[in-house]
Amino acid sequence: MSGRLGVVVLAGERAEGMRSALPPALHPVAGVPAARYAIDAALALSPERIAVAVADEAEARAALAINGPRFVPQPEGTGAGAAIARCREALAGCDAVLVAWGDAPLAESDLLRALLEARGGAPLAVAAADGRAGPWCADAAWLWERMETAGADPPRSLASEAPVTVAAEATVIGRIDDRASLAAAETAMRRRLIAGHLAAGVTFRDPATVYVDRGVRLAAETTVEPNCHLYGATEVAAGAVIGPGATLRNARVGAGSRVLHSVVEDSTVGARTVVGPFAHVRDGAAIGDGCEVHNYAEVKNSAVGDGVKMHHFGYLGDADVGAGANIGAGAVTVNFDGRAKHRTHIGARAFVGCDTMLIAPVSVGEGAFTAAGAVVTRDVAAGALVAGVPARELPRGGA
Repeated sequence: MSGRLGVVVLAGERAEGMRSALPPALHPVAGVPAARYAIDAALALSPERIAVAVADEAEARAALAINGPRFVPQPEGTGAGAAIARCREALAGCDAVLVAWGDAPLAESDLLRALLEARGGAPLAVAAADGRAGPWCADAAWLWERMETAGADPPRSLASEAPVTVAAEATVIGRIDDRASLAAAETAMRRRLIAGHLAAGVTFRDPATVYVDRGVRLAAETTVEPNCHLYGATEVAAGAVIGPGATLRNARVGAGSRVLHSVVEDSTVGARTVVGPFAHVRDGAAIGDGCEVHNYAEVKNSAVGDGVKMHHFGYLGDADVGAGANIGAGAVTVNFDGRAKHRTHIGARAFVGCDTMLIAPVSVGEGAFTAAGAVVTRDVAAGALVAGVPARELPRGGA
């Protein structure tokens, strides 16, 4: 199609069946607002301009998180015809107008491109299935003459013009108007996303039990075991095994690592590291290469060096741990004094004994050793041995 293309994405209509103050187009589908799919599909056509009709501009900008499209307020209670008419100024100078429903996330750019090509010189072309209209496009001048009176369903009201029809699958052009249709869109999108990962060389042992958001990046040779949930901007490197039973949210997992029956949120895990079973890594934690973080261990906002081992029910919060350190069972960094958080520093190759309490702010030097049950309230020098409550230094090799 020649000429300048303008796009309208209708994202402001509400649906009573949703039982929600949020328009259906802003409800997330695989972690992304439904309207974002429509916008991205339109952007793939390199349009001259895009206008997004929204109920609340601030709400829509925050949800869609995209620059470029112009947001056009759609007054409460107005239909699609009025919303499109309000976009006329934003699309000034365009020769053709493509209209996409923001609450129909499964319509891809291939369908939109086919629609534009099928219209040719005709005034109107509509993608349809089972008597329902999906996206449509029209000659701009022809459209603006008729849009003020087009009503809530422009494709139907303009159908007397005998539009060119492009056949589409009903599921592809289906709109979200209640929680059931939202769930159906989520399921269809999840299948589509997983199919893409499978084609790119990712192994899913049981795709039906895995949830993958649109923003997730999985390298070839990654394996995802059953009952996993991968959300947000998660990235997994080649050779890693996720699951079974793992949840990753905005997580980065290095090559050859494994996360099983554990949760990693807003954190990074290095290469050849094992997290789990039943561990929790969260809030900006960075686990190094070759580490072991096992049963009921929790790491929060901490930098953990390469080769650190933490095998049993301990807590590292607001800590810096040197390479090769060992964190014994039940060891805890006591990082909160009731008013503020404080950091703990544990040196390389330090041995933190079972049930050690490190009362932050405190430092344990390189190669230092804390005995089982020690309550450390003062800095421990490099190579020193401390024991007791409160911990005191003892000669190495004796008590």
